[in-house]
This record gives sequence, C-alpha cells and structure tokens, in this order.
Amino acid sequence: MIKIVIADHDEFEAKGIQWLIESSISNADINVATDLNNTVTLLEHERPDIFIYDMNIGSGESVVKLLKIMEPVLICITMEATYETAKKAIDMGANCLLIKPFSPQELLKQVNNFIRKHLQKQKSSSLHPNSSLKQEVIYEELFMEESKNANPYLFIAFQPEKPFYLPKLNEFIKEYIFPVSPIIFPLSDMSICLFRRIKDIDWEELGKRFLHDWEQQEGEPICIIINHEDDADLTIHEKYIRTRKMSEVTFFVGYRRVLLFQKSLEWDFIDPFLTPEEQRQWMSFLNEGDKEGISNFLTSEFLHITSPYPDPGLLRIRLTSILAQIRRYMKSVHVDANQYEQEYLDIFDTILYEPLIYRIVQKLLIFTSKLVDSVFDRMRNQHMELIDRCIHFMELHYWKASLDLGNVAEFVGRNPTYISHLFVEKTSKTFRESLTLLRIREAKRLLDETELAIKEIALLTGFQNQHYFSRVFKKVVGKAPKQYRIEH
Repeated sequence: MIKIVIADHDEFEAKGIQWLIESSISNADINVATDLNNTVTLLEHERPDIFIYDMNIGSGESVVKLLKIMEPVLICITMEATYETAKKAIDMGANCLLIKPFSPQELLKQVNNFIRKHLQKQKSSSLHPNSSLKQEVIYEELFMEESKNANPYLFIAFQPEKPFYLPKLNEFIKEYIFPVSPIIFPLSDMSICLFRRIKDIDWEELGKRFLHDWEQQEGEPICIIINHEDDADLTIHEKYIRTRKMSEVTFFVGYRRVLLFQKSLEWDFIDPFLTPEEQRQWMSFLNEGDKEGISNFLTSEFLHITSPYPDPGLLRIRLTSILAQIRRYMKSVHVDANQYEQEYLDIFDTILYEPLIYRIVQKLLIFTSKLVDSVFDRMRNQHMELIDRCIHFMELHYWKASLDLGNVAEFVGRNPTYISHLFVEKTSKTFRESLTLLRIREAKRLLDETELAIKEIALLTGFQNQHYFSRVFKKVVGKAPKQYRIEH
C-alpha cells in the first residue's frame, strides 16, 4: 500500500487531486491536509511515501525538517513560474515541480512512475498456501506493463460495497473450496483471483454459489466480476486493468450479483457538461419550484441507464455540473449559508465517492426539494419588504426575455404603476434600469467564470439577441463583452 499525503490550502482542490488519484490507482492510502499544523501531524503520523505539496500553503521549518528526515517523494505544485520558486522547491528536495494549470495526466504520470519503482523493489507475495502457485504470478505483474501472458488464467474480482469488509472477504476466499486453487491478490478495494482455466467449469454458477455462501455467513453486499474474455495476446497487467474497469459497472447495477464479461468493456461517450439549453431548463426548474421536473430529469438521465454504459467519471462530472446550477440558485436567492452549506458540501462528496448512482440521485433529490421548499416558504412570507420581494422575484426570473413590470406587480399583488413608483423611490432607478443592471451583473459573472459564447450568454441573461446585448453591456460597463472577457 502506497501512502500519500496531499497538502493544499484549497480544500476543493485537494479533494479533487485525491479523487483523481483514487480513481486511477487502487493501492494508495491518501490523506489530505489544508493547513501547516495538519500537514505536520499527518507527516509525523503517516510517514508518507509520496508528499504532494502546494507551495502556497506555506513552508514551516517543522515541515522542512520532517521532509529531510523522512525523504518521501516530493511533488511540489505552484502557480508562480519563477526562479525563486524553483530554487525553493529544490532546497526542499522536490522530485518534480508542477506549474498550474497542469494536466491531471501529468500529475498521475509522476505518481505512477514512483509506484512503479516502488513495486520493483518489493518482494513477490501471495496469500495462498500453495507455494508453487505463489511463483506463477507476483504482485508486480498486476501493475507493470512488462508482465507475462494472461491467457492461462481466468480473472475474478471480489468487490465488497464497503471496503472495510475486505479482511473478512479475503479470509473467506482463502478458506473457500474452489475446483482449482486461486492465486489471491488482496487490494485496497477488492480481491483479484487468478484461476487456471479448466474446461467444464461453469464459472458464473460457481460465482453465484460463492455469493450465496458469503451472504449466508456475513450478509454484506459484494459483487463478483468474472473476466471471461478470450484474448490470447493480453498480458497480466492488461487483463487486470480490464477487470478493474469491468468492476465499475457496479456503479449502475449495484452489488449482490455476479457479472460475467465475454469481451472487453467499452464506455459510451457522453457530454459531461450541461448544454446552455439544459442550464436554462434547470434555472426554470429551480426558480419555479418545479420539483416534478427536477425528479423527471434526474430519473431519466441517471436511473434508466443500460448497456453500453457511460464512463462513470464523466457521469460524476455531469452531476457536479447540475450541482453548480443549484449552487448558482442558492446564491441568487441568498440562501442561509449556515443552514445549507454543509449539506451542499456533503452532496458534493457524495457525487465524487458514493459507489452507487441511485444513492447520489436520491440525496440530490432530497436536498433540492428541501432547498426549493425553503425558498418558496420565504417568498410567501408577507413580512418581507415589498421592494425586496420584487427584486427577489426579478433575481429568480431575470433570464426570461419576456419578464416585465406586469409580471412583478402580479407576483406581489400590486398595481404596476405603484410598483414603478416604488422602484424609483426605494432604489433611485426605474424597474427597467434595475432589471438591466441585474442581467449585466449575471452576464459579467458568466464572462468571468465560463467559456460560453457571447451569443449563449446573451440568451441566458434575458437578452433577445447578441447585438442588443453587446450594445447594452457596453453602455453599462464601458466596454464590449469580448473586451471585458479578455481583460478579466
């Protein structure tokens, strides 16, 4: 097991790196620190093999001393491509320095290079008592590209839903009576077993029998993945990688089952980001409190998926894209951060790490429903100042090109003439001026934070066409949208 510590002052960035490594490397134990004190504690307690260090977190003397004593592989990260930064990294003993923004593949390459060297030094091991089988395949061959041919072996993965059941599962496998003794490789999230191919064995039926016996004893959900593909050219490493990929289907189908694959698994490509039209759709769902529309969207998108399955990683990104729309809604309606912030962060973690798609959707539906109900309860509160209720309604519906004074007056139950007078009296601006400023404010945010085309931003902020949007934007901001984006 490779121990890795990530030190980064940005918690979201640190969790992103953690998820990146965990989703690509199975034999890693990863811990995260977000300040110097926590960094020192983790270094002393974990004594990591790899230390990924964002230099913006600070370089306390105690950290430097620990690094010199422990001598982990040090991967430094910085935004400052300067000589001073490079020298500081060298003085700390960095093995490499990555300049932001860097590609995820670049970081994974550095981590994998170290793990490869580390595994080359390890002695071969196997838990099965048959010593002759121990020598056939060793741990390194699972992870090294230069491994022997896999054709003599059938690969079966035993994957528990809860990884802390792995020790019991490993013991159960060791004691179980199979028709042929397996070579057992316990990993951090599953056990991989290699069986010599023997004719006349119904491997799927064998898996079902094992599953039944295991549940009779432990009652905990596991999935058994049988890689039965017949490709004479595959290496041990290649077949291991393919078996791991097959195990990811549990994300869609769940556990307590046996999955048998006769050929390699290929993911179906999906666009991981919401289209502008889908963004508008979600804004409409949330602003109008359309819980049925939200439920139907999430159900049809994520709970009726059949083979060929989409890449689970892309699906998780698509869910975070939806969560970003919810976050945007929370800001626009000024939701009480203390009440919902932690729950929002929990949903974010659920999307990244929950092993089953239906649980992610379930939690997202519950959270969104609670959020929408809270906002509309507040909107119905008559103690809110009349002008505040008008502005609140505008913040929910500014993206509609058809929004006018009559819509606002109807919402608050007042005469449009009175509402027009109230805007001038309370804000020193007309209704139309207030609406325009609100739309321009949102347009500036989209120009700053997204790469959407200016035409799409115009439509998303309630303008009927790009030309009119650009003219109004320049009048209010003093520069054209394109120039604003370049300068910001």
